[in-house]
Amino acid sequence: MPVNWIFLLLMMGCNADPQRRPSPLRTDSTFINGVNAYIEFSSPGVKNREIFGAGQDFLVPYGVMWRTGANDATYISIDGAVKVDSVLLDSGKYSLFSIPNEQEWTIIFNKEWEQWGSYNYKDSLDVLRIKVRPKYADQSQERMLFYFADDSLKFRWDKVRWAIPFTNHP
Repeated sequence: MPVNWIFLLLMMGCNADPQRRPSPLRTDSTFINGVNAYIEFSSPGVKNREIFGAGQDFLVPYGVMWRTGANDATYISIDGAVKVDSVLLDSGKYSLFSIPNEQEWTIIFNKEWEQWGSYNYKDSLDVLRIKVRPKYADQSQERMLFYFADDSLKFRWDKVRWAIPFTNHP
């Protein structure tokens, strides 16, 4: 077998395992007053890159739609209606997109949860858009991270932090 085929097969094997990808697959889940919530995302690393900022020199430029992760679009699943930052979100699975900016991010929940990146994103399938104000930490978070804590979905990557409160729908 030629050497290039061996290399190709090894690379395909590494990428077939979501944990061995350069941006490994991660999940988190929680239980909020009777509602199960689950998030699945690929976790890219900073890797000495400029992540967020104005202009094309940044991995995630301000003002541009982002899949909020790597590989497949990040998705969230809830098995009951919840209020997301006081706005009702019905049970279901949703992809999570964002439009980052320095002072405010737009977070988008979209019906088409199973898609690669944001290439097939259609705003007509948005079910919820909310605004969050990022906070900036002194220390960088190497791997992008979503997690549930204090009845919120929290995000950390590089020096950016934000949270979206989730409450049970009465």
